[in-house]
Amino acid sequence: MKNINWSLFVISGVIAILFGILALFVPQETIIKLTLYFGILILAGGLILLYLAIKNKRAEKPYGLLLIESILVLLMGGIIVFLPGETIRVFLILIGAWAILTGLLQIILAVRMKGVVSRHGMFTLNGIITLIFGLLLLIKPMGTAAFIMVVTGILALVAGVLLIYLGLSLRGAERRA
Repeated sequence: MKNINWSLFVISGVIAILFGILALFVPQETIIKLTLYFGILILAGGLILLYLAIKNKRAEKPYGLLLIESILVLLMGGIIVFLPGETIRVFLILIGAWAILTGLLQIILAVRMKGVVSRHGMFTLNGIITLIFGLLLLIKPMGTAAFIMVVTGILALVAGVLLIYLGLSLRGAERRA
């Protein structure tokens, strides 16, 4: 447990909460700006990861994976910051395609589970909802994107709180060890 850096969870949680607040309170017309803000937050996270990798290297702790992660995060953040419009379009297309495929697979799986698992109808309903969501995203991406931003904001806030809790729990466990 000593190799786990609890501060990474806390930092990620703070970034997730900041993104969640932005996603909920920035007007819908500024989805592109929100994408830019998200890219900036990702860049900040990448810089923090890079700092921690360098700090680990100096302390002769494992740093290789952290360094690779920081570079990938910095690249992703840079792409988002410099190409926010294209990023959001690609993002919406990928989410729509993913939702359609996932919905179809869930429906197929639900049909195969009939007679094997009780309440397979819930799986079918979930598959249909996911499929419809994907189709709506492809038909009306920006309208669906506004809805996604609200859901994403809520999920980011919850994830942020959970990450901070996990980080602080790891810190407490580390101190007790």
